[in-house]
Amino acid sequence: MIKVNLLRDQTAHIKKAAVTVKPEVSRTGLIVFAIMGVTVLGLGGYWYYLDGEIKRFTGTRNTLKAENERLQALKKEVEKFEKLKKLRQSRIEIIEKLRDSQTGPVLLLNHVIQSVPRERALWLTSVDQKGDHVQVVGYAFASETIPDFMTNLSRTGFFNSVDLELMEEERDATRFSLTCNTKKKKATTE
Repeated sequence: MIKVNLLRDQTAHIKKAAVTVKPEVSRTGLIVFAIMGVTVLGLGGYWYYLDGEIKRFTGTRNTLKAENERLQALKKEVEKFEKLKKLRQSRIEIIEKLRDSQTGPVLLLNHVIQSVPRERALWLTSVDQKGDHVQVVGYAFASETIPDFMTNLSRTGFFNSVDLELMEEERDATRFSLTCNTKKKKATTE
């Protein structure tokens, strides 16, 4: 027996109706979805930019640390050489002072000896130097010899001032004491 279904298949119609029914998409949802997509893309791009900046700054920091270490070592070396330079400079100054102090008394005595008048009798008992001050003590047969001696000392150019401190008449001679100030050397640090 053959059965024929004369009724229409309703399930097929429902299937077609379900397939043909399109869901409605709201514009608000699309806008929100688009904004979220753009925001996610923007944040991703910003993260990528910041990651690149972090890597760049990290590299720069490492380079600067290495440069700082190199400069610190160089600074220590420069400080070492500065100390050595100061030490050597102080040694040179000490040597120059010793050299000056060696020639100072010789120059002083040369100027004093050259200033003694040749015609009249005058002799010195002491020549004492303390810093820039020189005290000359001696005797002269004639008291007129002492001013000549003072004038000669002033003319040498070695003394700033020559002052008579004491003049005493004794039996056969006149005792005198002079105070002189030497000129300071000009520093030649050019």
